[in-house]
Amino acid sequence: MNRRSILRILATGTFGLILVTALPGRAMAEPAFPMGMNLAGIADWSSEIIFVDAFKASRPWTSQKEGAGFGEGGPLDLDQHGWTKKLADKQFAEAMLFVDIGGHYPGGKYVCLFDGKGELEFSNAATGKLIAPNKYAVDVDAPRGFIAVRVRKTDPKNPLRNIRLLKAEYEKTYLTNPFLPDFLKRYQGFQVIRFMDWLKTNNSNDEKWADRARVDDATQAGRKGIALEYCLQLATALDVDPWLCIPHKADDDYVRNFATMVKEKLSPKHKVYVEYSNETWNMIFDQSKFCQERGLAMKLSDNPYEAQLRYSSQRSIEVFKIFEEVFGSTDRLVRVLAAHGAHPWTGTTAMDWKDAYKNADGIAIAPYFGNSYGDPKTAAKVADMTVNELLGGCKKMITDNRKTNETYAAEAKKRNLKLMTYESGQHLVGYAGAQDNEKLMRLFHEANRHPRMGELYLEDLRNWQEIGGSTYCVFSSMGLYTKWGSWGVLEHRDQDADQVPKYKAIRQFMSQGK
Repeated sequence: MNRRSILRILATGTFGLILVTALPGRAMAEPAFPMGMNLAGIADWSSEIIFVDAFKASRPWTSQKEGAGFGEGGPLDLDQHGWTKKLADKQFAEAMLFVDIGGHYPGGKYVCLFDGKGELEFSNAATGKLIAPNKYAVDVDAPRGFIAVRVRKTDPKNPLRNIRLLKAEYEKTYLTNPFLPDFLKRYQGFQVIRFMDWLKTNNSNDEKWADRARVDDATQAGRKGIALEYCLQLATALDVDPWLCIPHKADDDYVRNFATMVKEKLSPKHKVYVEYSNETWNMIFDQSKFCQERGLAMKLSDNPYEAQLRYSSQRSIEVFKIFEEVFGSTDRLVRVLAAHGAHPWTGTTAMDWKDAYKNADGIAIAPYFGNSYGDPKTAAKVADMTVNELLGGCKKMITDNRKTNETYAAEAKKRNLKLMTYESGQHLVGYAGAQDNEKLMRLFHEANRHPRMGELYLEDLRNWQEIGGSTYCVFSSMGLYTKWGSWGVLEHRDQDADQVPKYKAIRQFMSQGK
């Protein structure tokens, strides 16, 4: 289950992206504003296959024991990067890859490389044979389901570690080109990639720089998310400006080190979008509660919600100033304040607190359409609608959203800021129990696959252009459709993208520039 999806659903109920070979340049015709994409978070069950080294998306180790139930192997002795240091009697460590995605991942001939001394076992969709020291030949039959990789033996004096599972053809290039070619091709031509879910921004526990995800962690699919280095490598490979979110608890030293890494590893020709956390206005997230507690403690307002918004604005400016110090100017920075799209008051509060707008470049919102149809109070009635009736309602909501967006745009212009979307697109999903209405879920899935959905995306984009909106980031890149939402503009990697309405519409807008 996608935690991001759960949180997005609950939000509706509460409030109504080493050396990399670069791809060819951006699309010939560029739209009137930068087009961006939110990349879906990495997980063992994600249908977005990113890395040449498949093990980077493995589930963190599950402790197993012969004769015991699943996950009942007792505590695992792991090092600081998550590699198994030693095993108890009859204990083994198991990692799973490509879980519950219907075989939509590359099969065929793989190699598995590792450091140290030990013994691996492959199961389910994979079989392996040791063919050289520290190297297995692995055959993968994707239609059989997920892959299980097990550490059966490890030498405590030289533990088995640094496992890499690669298609055989990538064995000589995986270090310099860590991303799959089809993944890179899919997002070529976008100008901004937002890495909020890659960085596991929501409910982050990162506070000190030492807490961050590392390139040499056992998996990039753990609770810390993907290492910042990979975000910057991808920005280079795709020739995009990265949109990066700073953890809400991060201290100044963390922010300074983060900014320093960005400056050192990001091509000088690129700007970086900087945002403090994500949706600090939304009370379902830990970061929002954190901001409210800090705002009240600092007596920024007697009103808890106003104190929350003011603290987020104030901390955003502090973060921006650290980036300015590291970069030496604001020339390469896009400093983003963010607010609730349905309520411009949250935006004006963020912009005006201590004249924050004077030290920012944009105000960003998430003007989704279709969110009201997931209300449990009306779920039965909505489920009886035809897909055309539902899409007609979404069209009306896009028209209504435009009015609010125009208000936001006017408020931003008054303060010399650009209006952006940090997320956008359809929001057809049940919440607070309505997600379990199967008829409603099927209707939402059908609507997302319907040609008219592409027309709605084009209309939304054209509206954004007409009101003078700036950077427009779609949510989200790829994901299988479930009761928790149909967020992906694509569902899985082997789809014919030309037949997918949402993705096709976005590409059409980008290529035509209108």
